[in-house]
Amino acid sequence: MAFQLMFQQQNNNAMRRERIFRDRTHPLDVYDDFDLIRRYRMPREAILNVIDMLTDDLEPKTMRSHSVPASLQVLTSLRYYATGSFQQVVGDLVGLSQPTISRIVTKTSRALAAKVADFIKFPLTPREQLAVKQGFSNEFNMPNTVGCVDGTLIAIKRPSEREDAYVCRKMFHALNVQGVCDNKKRLTNLVVKWPGCTHDAYIWNNCELMNYMENHQNMGHLLGDSAYLLRQYLLTPLRNPVTPGERAFNTAHKRARQRIEDTFGRWKSRWMCIHKYGGPLTVQLETAIDVIVSTGILHNICEDLGLPVDLLEAEEQENEDENDDIQDIDGRHLRNRLIAERF
Repeated sequence: MAFQLMFQQQNNNAMRRERIFRDRTHPLDVYDDFDLIRRYRMPREAILNVIDMLTDDLEPKTMRSHSVPASLQVLTSLRYYATGSFQQVVGDLVGLSQPTISRIVTKTSRALAAKVADFIKFPLTPREQLAVKQGFSNEFNMPNTVGCVDGTLIAIKRPSEREDAYVCRKMFHALNVQGVCDNKKRLTNLVVKWPGCTHDAYIWNNCELMNYMENHQNMGHLLGDSAYLLRQYLLTPLRNPVTPGERAFNTAHKRARQRIEDTFGRWKSRWMCIHKYGGPLTVQLETAIDVIVSTGILHNICEDLGLPVDLLEAEEQENEDENDDIQDIDGRHLRNRLIAERF
């Protein structure tokens, strides 16, 4: 009997895995600014600012059980955003397990996304609007323009519910993310909630910014492709330009609207977790939304600092459905007047 009890105890001890605490490397103690930008897309001062901003949300209450400090949580999340690597690979670099990485990315992304209103802001004051309008007018000869709007697909893993709704026209699971940018390639509005099968125009027609601009039509207009309906506050290109002025307008419109494509390209190239080359976001849907918003915030921070980005191959241009046959009379008059005066 005693032998059986001893054997059972030895067997239980063999099955029980001892918890192993790995040696952790803190990147801020190892890398200079050049290497930090290569690995985390941000220099030391910018990283420290993000850490300070999130410390109250992330810092563990005690350091018992080898708790991960806020600084390492932020750097771990930045590494995941920047590379799109498997969480196990990210964890091996800093001495953390995959489950810990998953919890850190979820927690950090939620905390950062909650601060979106401080970093992704549409120009609402006359002074802010004037700066954007002057930028588009001087560079593209498109006056009274306060931004460009478009949608972009970001791949996600197969959701557990309504998975068919998330299959986009390119036949992978995705979110269709609506973005608005200014003349400096900064995101000024971001809508991250619609499944990949949702049409760009539907997202626009059901967003708060559309309602706001419809009630403040004197503030200016956005530029959008032919997937959108022509409105006084949203100018689209002519479907069949005939006169030299109409063709010149379409050319200028296309050049200016390229600004949103450039913005998407820089955003995704900097944060590979949302780029097609990085594969789909491997986190749960709710966390994927937070990750996308968080990288949008970080994109604006990097653009404000003028940080370089190695642009990857541009993604295939989204489909532009023609909706110009459904025209808003005020939008048509505005576009015709602009062509007559400028082109």
